[in-house]
Amino acid sequence: MPPQESKSAPVGRDGRSAVDAEDALKGVEAARERARLQAGLTPKWYGPAVAVVLVLPSAVQAWSQGRGGQAVLVALLVSLLGLAAVCALVRAARRGTGVLVTQPLSARLRRSRIALPAVLAAGLVVGGCCWWAGAGEAVTRIAVFAVWGLGVWGVSVARNAATERALRELA
Repeated sequence: MPPQESKSAPVGRDGRSAVDAEDALKGVEAARERARLQAGLTPKWYGPAVAVVLVLPSAVQAWSQGRGGQAVLVALLVSLLGLAAVCALVRAARRGTGVLVTQPLSARLRRSRIALPAVLAAGLVVGGCCWWAGAGEAVTRIAVFAVWGLGVWGVSVARNAATERALRELA
């Protein structure tokens, strides 16, 4: 009986076929894409936390107006703590995904080319409306920062939905 030839893919020296290698590469590419998408998810707590961190220093500063002395120092301290909190929230959001993939600033700005100007414009419109209505400086500042915080929240919710949809399609 003549030896039968195998009709499967060629086998390399280590006993693996080219098909196995191709499947492994596809698996690596899919895992890399999942990691990239996973890194883009924002934790659900991020939006409300940013809104509070943006509004709270303005509220404390409004409270401190006209009080002088220690109230001004408290307002300054709360503003600095708010800035530190925003930096900490960004870092925690990145670490919360479990995947640390940092994109260059240009890529992050390109990703935000529509959302960032829209959120900034909404805050400026609210600020203009407050000014036009005769609201005080403190109320205007609180309203603008509240809109910006809520805008960040809305953008993160929309991005998460798109990313989760892409992750489901990838699975």
